[in-house]
Amino acid sequence: MLHFDFGITPKKTDYVFVPFKVTEIKYRGSECPRPRSGHRIVCDDVNIYCFGGYNPTLPLTNIDVDNPTWTPAQPLFKELWSFSIASRKWKQHRVVENMPEELASNAMCVNGKYLMIFGGTGAPFGNRCSNNMIVWRTCNGDANLEILEVKGAKPPGQYGQSVLCHNGFFYTIGGTNGYAYNCDIFRLDLRTLVWEPIFVGTGEEGEPLGRYRHEVARIDDKLYIIGGGTGEWAYELKELPMFDLTTKSWTILTPKPDNSSKYSNTPRARKCHSAVQIDTSHGTQVFVAGGSDMDYVFNDVWRLDLSDLQWTLMRKTVLPHPLYFHSSAVTSFGCMYVFGGIEPKDNETDRNNTMYKVWLCIPNLTEMCWEALLNYHPHLDQVGRRKLLNIGIPNYLVNRLHAPESYYNKQ
Repeated sequence: MLHFDFGITPKKTDYVFVPFKVTEIKYRGSECPRPRSGHRIVCDDVNIYCFGGYNPTLPLTNIDVDNPTWTPAQPLFKELWSFSIASRKWKQHRVVENMPEELASNAMCVNGKYLMIFGGTGAPFGNRCSNNMIVWRTCNGDANLEILEVKGAKPPGQYGQSVLCHNGFFYTIGGTNGYAYNCDIFRLDLRTLVWEPIFVGTGEEGEPLGRYRHEVARIDDKLYIIGGGTGEWAYELKELPMFDLTTKSWTILTPKPDNSSKYSNTPRARKCHSAVQIDTSHGTQVFVAGGSDMDYVFNDVWRLDLSDLQWTLMRKTVLPHPLYFHSSAVTSFGCMYVFGGIEPKDNETDRNNTMYKVWLCIPNLTEMCWEALLNYHPHLDQVGRRKLLNIGIPNYLVNRLHAPESYYNKQ
């Protein structure tokens, strides 16, 4: 029996926004994911989780003969990884069963201690799409993915959706089967496991255009759709479609431009970008990073204050390289992580397995001290749990290095 955690939202903090620099994380340990795009990452305050992805150009030396999670004939990664934020070490979770074949442009979110994975496509893209609801209860050991037995009107199989959990429901918004694009909204009741359609487009005036590889933000019962596009187009961010879950109606909003910027006062149209949301006592802030408009690939980061719909260009917070088809996640303390994607260097199809981080706000004193301790003592994870507690490190910080078994075993 699954026990989901409902109503969990990031803690509200008095964030102070400053232009922090994006830095690359240097991994420790002997393993890490191979370069990829089309994957997804999510995080809690302990780990970052990475699922799936695609790379058609890996050298044959990257094939693991004993455990072929990637082959030239099937260039999708049958992989689930976790990254310890404190130790900077990757761990691959060997999946025992239910690893899907559709591993590109899935949608994923975290709900309590569960990863929730939906949709995705195989290769060639669009030939095979999933509408299975897959969950994994985070743990130290191997993964055991579970396909939920659901009822009701399931969404069609597709990829490039956006998803979120809110008030006991799992929502999926938009997507494509490779031919048609939509902005339909379905939700799964996590108590009854029954799907129901919330909005299905009919082409009427006022409905947003169908799209994939967009992002979604939420305030209360309002969903804000950010960017996205089709195979040929990327949509403007000068307009934001907003869906009200209470009235089940769309409104097209016009955010305010950043008139202090000398370069561009609103983000250019884009898809295949990333966006993270932090909820503060001053309002909900959304940070949009990278993406492409089909002609250019961006390395910019924009902040959207949803309380007054104000765009702000983070002029000193930029990605080290233009990037798209990457994925981002943010901790409850306001640290954003960006992983993988395509960098248009000499070859526009070059993919990476680099992790970047940037504080979107001034960290609180505890996080500053913890980062300093880990910096000066990078092998702290090799010190036993009891000793760390005895020297005065708080239990909740020790749990980031050595999660107690009760963290994973508690049902």
